[in-house]
Amino acid sequence: MKTKFTPLVLLQKQKIDVIEQEIERNAQAIKGKQEEIDTLIAEFATLKEPTSGVYQAFLTFVHHKNEYYQSIDYKMGELALLKKKKQELQEAFRLQNIELEKAKYLDSLEVKKVLQRLKKREKVEMDEISVMLYANNKEIL
Repeated sequence: MKTKFTPLVLLQKQKIDVIEQEIERNAQAIKGKQEEIDTLIAEFATLKEPTSGVYQAFLTFVHHKNEYYQSIDYKMGELALLKKKKQELQEAFRLQNIELEKAKYLDSLEVKKVLQRLKKREKVEMDEISVMLYANNKEIL
């Protein structure tokens, strides 16, 4: 049964769907970022310090090592931002679910009111019919 709150319930459901999609995109971004970090760590682990040779080779190794540190640190910062965004989205999802439940409750109250009015009107009409039938039966007798 449609009530004046039905569009509100539908709107709240749409908002929840949007938030769920954002949560899913965020989860994929977190997974991708974690994979990037894992790849950088694996590459970093393969770096070998030169055991002999010119000093320039050692400086190149140190430079590459520092680049990996910086890249890993930067990616970890991005991952932290994504995780913070995940918490914010989960909180927004929780709040939106509360709003949906409120709208559903108001909708159900409105449905109950309409049903009570219908039952009351039906009872009044049945009473009127009973009175008319009683009056008709008295006239016949």
